[in-house]
Amino acid sequence: MVTIRQKLVSATQAAKITNGKNNAKKYIVVHETDNTSVGADADAHARLQANGNSRDASWHWQVDDKEAVQSFEHYWECWGAGTYIGNNQGIQIEICVNSDGNFNKAVENAASLIAKIIKDENISIHNIVQHNYFSGKNCPRNIRAGKISWSNFLKMITNASTQPPENPPGDTLKYRILTGTYSTRKAAESVLDVMKKRFGWVAYIEQDGAKYRVKTGTFTGMHAAQNAEIKIKTTKLAQVTYIVSA
Repeated sequence: MVTIRQKLVSATQAAKITNGKNNAKKYIVVHETDNTSVGADADAHARLQANGNSRDASWHWQVDDKEAVQSFEHYWECWGAGTYIGNNQGIQIEICVNSDGNFNKAVENAASLIAKIIKDENISIHNIVQHNYFSGKNCPRNIRAGKISWSNFLKMITNASTQPPENPPGDTLKYRILTGTYSTRKAAESVLDVMKKRFGWVAYIEQDGAKYRVKTGTFTGMHAAQNAEIKIKTTKLAQVTYIVSA
C-alpha cells in the first residue's frame, strides 16, 4: 500500500481555483504532471498548490514513487479535467514524471491509491478514465504512449483492490489513521468515544476549517494500521480514512 498523507489547500485558496464543494465523485480522472524537472515530485506539487498555484488549475492528489499527497478533499470540484462534467464529477489524480523518480513505481503507487479511493467512494472501475476522455488532451502522456499500457494499469488497480494487507517482516515504522471530516464536533466526539472506550485506542479531534476529523495514536507497522482501518470501516465510524506516517 502506498504511503498517504495530506497537505490540504486552505478553504480560502480552494474557493478561488475550484467550482465549489459539490463534486459528484463519479469518475477517477488520471493525469500525468508532464513536469520532468528534477525534484518535481509529489511533495513539490503539493507545496505548489498549498502555496497558491498561479495557474487556473487544481487537482486532488499527486503521486510519485514514494508517496501520495492529498491537496483537496474529494468533495471539491477541482479544475483538472478540462470540461465542466469532468471537473464536477471527477477526482483528479496526477502521476509525477520527474526525471529523478521511478515512473513505474509512481504508476504502481497511483494504482494502489485509486484502488483505495474507488472502495472508499464506491466508484466503478469502469469510471476510471484518462484526462483525454474528457478534454482530448494527450494525457496521461506516458501511459498513452504505452510505457505502461492503460489495460495493464487497470489490471494493477484490480490487483491492488483484491490483495490482502501485507505484513512485511520487521516493519517497525509508525502510522496514524485520519478520518474524513465531520460537520459537527459532536459527531467527531461520538467516533472518538468508540475509539477510546471500545477499541482502547489513543485518539484526538482536530479541527479542519469549520469541520472536524479524528486522528488516532500510532500503530507499529503498516499491517497493524490497515487492520485498524478495517475496524473503523466495519463499524462505520468513517466512510473515508487515510493511513499516514507518524
